Amino acid sequence: MTGTKRIVIMMASTMRRPAALLLAAAMLAGAAPAASAQTGFPTRPIRMLVPFAPGGGVDVVARIVGKRLGEMLGQPVLVESRPGGGGAVAVAELMRAAPDGYTLLMTTSAHATLPKLAKLAWHPSRDFSPIASIYSYMFVIATNAQSRSRFATFKQFLDYARANPGKLNWGSSGIGGPQHLGGSQFVKLARLDMVHVPYRGNAPMEQALLADQVQIVFDTPTLLLPRVADGKLIALAVTGEQRLPSLPDVPTVRETGLVDYSYRGQIFVLGPKGMAPPLQARLNTEFAGALEDKGVHDQLTGFGLQVPRRAENTVAALTRHIEDFKATYDKLIVELGIEAK
Repeated sequence: MTGTKRIVIMMASTMRRPAALLLAAAMLAGAAPAASAQTGFPTRPIRMLVPFAPGGGVDVVARIVGKRLGEMLGQPVLVESRPGGGGAVAVAELMRAAPDGYTLLMTTSAHATLPKLAKLAWHPSRDFSPIASIYSYMFVIATNAQSRSRFATFKQFLDYARANPGKLNWGSSGIGGPQHLGGSQFVKLARLDMVHVPYRGNAPMEQALLADQVQIVFDTPTLLLPRVADGKLIALAVTGEQRLPSLPDVPTVRETGLVDYSYRGQIFVLGPKGMAPPLQARLNTEFAGALEDKGVHDQLTGFGLQVPRRAENTVAALTRHIEDFKATYDKLIVELGIEAK
């Protein structure tokens, strides 16, 4: 009886060894595609979706960064404009894509508020794969040369707007976009009565400002600085905590003491939900490397943009920014009754 038990135990033990070996082999085989996807990536061009019309600030930066990234990866990065719905069209395109790294989205902090604004079911961070920040930015509050007879400083602008309620137009790049959200927050805090005029992108908004169809815009320095330099636009103030190095004589809103307001957003890259962590980490590293390139870095900082240091440019930090922006501006959307159109 004892001998029989010993034989059965020995047979069971012997049978477990091949099973264990097969399980280990299966685990290695399962890990191989993920490792292969990371080391062999990419083998074809990468699509970089941009949710704005061509010629805008994000489009310009996407092409600068994408060119360098493509050189590093050995495959071209093709920038594709997908405007519409305050970013919803580009997001829908991204969500249809496989999480293989070949379709990415470069977008703004306003992505975080799009579900609240347009009553969409997805979550801005949990339903995507955050990859890397590209730059942070403040707005320049600018007017046109025709406004010199009305106001030429930030204080004069506030005095004029308060003395002429409803007579000034301010432009944005679209309902729910970063200019709209940041501008609406300013108008609310400054207690101004101005008419909001949305456009389909930064470039048409700038043209409307030059034509005096709107008298005030809140926009990134990328497109405004050349017009300020040639005298066609006047920079009244900037919305950051410190002055913009390229506009050293232009005050921050807060330092004027007239309005307690600041705004700083980010441009960042997302992938579809479900991207393998090794691939997500690889893309984060590659984007950080592209931003460290001297030519890329100099162009972006020359636009007045703040490029994150590699140590700060993590997936976790980007996820926190999306969550914080969502919490702040979801509340503003409800307070002001802003709706997507």
